[in-house]
Amino acid sequence: MKSRLLFFLFAISAAGAFAQEVKFSWPMERGFPELRGLTSTFGESRGDHFHNGVDISSLGEPVHPVAPGKILFARGIEDDPFSPLIGPGNFVIVDHGKGWWSGYYHLGKITKTRKGAVEPNSTLGVTGNTGHSVGAHLHFFLARDYGRTLVNPLVVLPGIVDKNPPQIGSLTIVTAQGKTTLPAGSVSRVRLSQPFPVYAQIQDPGLEKNTNRGIYELRWKLNDAPEQIRNFQKIVVVGDEWTLEGKGFEDVFGMGQYHLGALSFQNGRNTVRITAVDQAGNQSTETFEIDVQRMY
Repeated sequence: MKSRLLFFLFAISAAGAFAQEVKFSWPMERGFPELRGLTSTFGESRGDHFHNGVDISSLGEPVHPVAPGKILFARGIEDDPFSPLIGPGNFVIVDHGKGWWSGYYHLGKITKTRKGAVEPNSTLGVTGNTGHSVGAHLHFFLARDYGRTLVNPLVVLPGIVDKNPPQIGSLTIVTAQGKTTLPAGSVSRVRLSQPFPVYAQIQDPGLEKNTNRGIYELRWKLNDAPEQIRNFQKIVVVGDEWTLEGKGFEDVFGMGQYHLGALSFQNGRNTVRITAVDQAGNQSTETFEIDVQRMY
């Protein structure tokens, strides 16, 4: 209970720090706070890059600006019908002032208004399936610092209902000889010649109980070592690389799983404790017992 309270206080503090500059609302009209169809969340793995926003399954629904502003850029297929649409498809980017931008991708169509001021009741377009999209949805992102920092939209948007905690599956150790998968709830035995990368399989089922979404916070601890914490709150560009808490994509993910680093197991019994937290504060914890024969 104490850890959950601390998480909520942290989330409220972070949301307040962001939202004191601009007040945001959701870009679509549907049954909030019980938002269904939230299929992807901020900071998830996309194979070789971070997911920079949230995805909401939808087709033909009006899309509105999340705050007052002005259209910074808009592009639709009708702008150049002889050129293929780029990844975002039909899209609009809105400037909300004070360095805040919002983006709306894969629209079915864009309204005729391509410039000028917009309000939360303005219609930017309707949801669709254009560009690099495998199913009709709205991809929505929030950025600050004039696009140099991507912010987790679920931190600053009004809260949604979600009572289902993340699900922690297995651990995987990747060695030169291959992969060793370790289940929770039983003692595993491995031989290791050096510290090797360890990955955790975790998903957040969301309100529908069957989606595979990313989590908001990951904590892990090996034996008596200090607990490691990773928050999926913002992604910052450093040079030409997008980073999360100063780490590049391959330091955070691998094989579609969460990268815990190269863990230095002791000879004999080891305990790895993992806690996964979603945006609503629901959390799960799993403990992995591993007997290690160190060859180094």
